[in-house]
Amino acid sequence: MAYLEAEDARHALRVLRLDVGAQVQLFADGQAYAASICQTGPDGVAVRVLEKLKSPEASLRVTLYQGVPKGDKMDYIVQKCTEAGVCRIVPVEMPRCVAHLDGKDDKKLARWNRIAREAAKQAFRPVTPEVAAPIDLNALCRALPGHQLALVPWEDAREGTLPRLISPDIADLAIVIGPEGGMGESEVQRMLGSGARAVTLGPRIFRTETAGLAAIIAAMALSGNLE
Repeated sequence: MAYLEAEDARHALRVLRLDVGAQVQLFADGQAYAASICQTGPDGVAVRVLEKLKSPEASLRVTLYQGVPKGDKMDYIVQKCTEAGVCRIVPVEMPRCVAHLDGKDDKKLARWNRIAREAAKQAFRPVTPEVAAPIDLNALCRALPGHQLALVPWEDAREGTLPRLISPDIADLAIVIGPEGGMGESEVQRMLGSGARAVTLGPRIFRTETAGLAAIIAAMALSGNLE
């Protein structure tokens, strides 16, 4: 028998209005379990674990390096990319960023990680992606060689495409998305010098808040994680 955390217990009782006997899915330590509610009361909600379920987590680990967008676009990016299967999101301060993070970074990070937790629950993911502290372009270029494959979707890319570069044997992928102002050639060349590959997402131009989502979903399909 296990007890739900206080927040999850309140959600189960007050929002979902579940009661004793209700069948639920339980996520713990990156694993999913089938369970049933066996007790509710002042002490919380207790569940009985029935069986371990096959993990819905993708075999492809995707890290999204996202140029800091303005307004609340990052909220959308975190929510939707979590649903799509991203494992880690790293905000990046790039030269063309319109918005810049300030002394309220801790509050923003806390909100983004809360959004990721809620989105992971909605998507039945046992693993919640981390939204990391912001980095700059120098730190980004140092991080890219640590990935099996690093891709930079860029409107001026001519040769590289996702179908040519992503296959089921790719396990660790980095995707770099520019902010509203895009990425200059000198920035992209620095990333390519760090081992990244420039790719096109096709003839249509995506906004910063949809480019990463499109790339992640395409990568999941090409790596066999939508089957």
